[in-house]
Amino acid sequence: MGQKVEVLQASSLEDYDWPLEDPHAIAQRTRQMQPQDATLLLACLARATINLPEFLKDKRKHGLDQAETVLAVLAHQKFQMNPVTDVRSEVAWQDKIRAAIEANRAIEVVYPQFCVIPNAPKRYTNMGFSAGEDCTIEFIKLINSQVKAVYPRGIRVHAIADAALYGSAFHTHQTEVDAYFESVEQRIQALNAENCVSLHDYAEVLRTKCHPDYQVQYYEIGHQVWKGEYEALLPDTDLETLRRSVRASVNTRRFQLSHKDHLQLFGPISMRNTAHPYHDDIETMTDIAFKELITIRLACGAIDIASRLWPQALRATCHKGPKNGRWALGLKPYPEYYGACKLLPYHGMPLITKDRNGQPRLEIKPEVLLRGRDDLVRVTSDGKDEVWAYVVAELDEELGEFHYDRLQGMRVGENYPPRAYR
Repeated sequence: MGQKVEVLQASSLEDYDWPLEDPHAIAQRTRQMQPQDATLLLACLARATINLPEFLKDKRKHGLDQAETVLAVLAHQKFQMNPVTDVRSEVAWQDKIRAAIEANRAIEVVYPQFCVIPNAPKRYTNMGFSAGEDCTIEFIKLINSQVKAVYPRGIRVHAIADAALYGSAFHTHQTEVDAYFESVEQRIQALNAENCVSLHDYAEVLRTKCHPDYQVQYYEIGHQVWKGEYEALLPDTDLETLRRSVRASVNTRRFQLSHKDHLQLFGPISMRNTAHPYHDDIETMTDIAFKELITIRLACGAIDIASRLWPQALRATCHKGPKNGRWALGLKPYPEYYGACKLLPYHGMPLITKDRNGQPRLEIKPEVLLRGRDDLVRVTSDGKDEVWAYVVAELDEELGEFHYDRLQGMRVGENYPPRAYR
């Protein structure tokens, strides 16, 4: 049997049923964020709340001490997607929680999260946050409140943003990286989460705290990667799935492609056109990004920044599987992750609909599936181009009476017609 490895969720685009008509050409009801939207987002999180009285009663019945009970809360299936028993059985996590309790300090959790994926069909124009990032922040606040019922000092999550870290892989311009990081930082403040969330720039921390060790690992591993030794470096990993995900993450905004271009480059396989003028460019970008991403991930794994900089902290991940030999907290960025939806917030845009019981539910979908749909309302954070979420019209009408504009899909100020297919 192969060793247990981290599972990377596929984030490619060809498995979706793309619209044939250009979404940018369709005028869609659009409005700016209102106070009711914050309430709507919290309603999407209601399904993730634990019934604490029953939960704590059960843990007392099983004789769990305070540290074990805190870990049971953090490892609850509503909060994370790794095997509950395995996570709760990690003695290292129990010891770290017990040490925090004895020192009367917050329980620290290191959680790499928040990135920039400027692949246009996933996120057409956004430079900053959406309801997806807001949901992650609010979800951490919710988990913190549940932990506080057991241990009043609660948790502090060190969110390590890897937007700059993977910029060299995905060809993301530093201006977009900076804008995104700043927007998430501001949202942590605006949502009053500073008491439980600290934001760090992964690349900056590596530069200032892990030099020259990270650079040594990066070039040693990179040498092996560029020789093509993928399978030896990534045992039991579906490399083809990983490459497809990388291909759908490279920066395509620079090309100003039309919908037809995107359809033939990233859409369903049956619609792919290998003779497209940009096909070879995309493949070259993907090859480079694939090697760079593997190099960065393995170099970061070798450095193990969580143990190095926050040795007292628990390790969390947004991917299934162990990290550095231990079952990490598979912390969900939003309740439906690894349930109804498997895309990270920055691999698409938020769609807020109703579930079968009529309750609000947030999912993440590639924006190509949402832009231009008449049954959805596009809610922006700036009244222009920064989309906060797409809300199903029926639900939006229940929130109140709003003034809607009928905006098309292009960024304000871009009056050029869609690029004709060449």
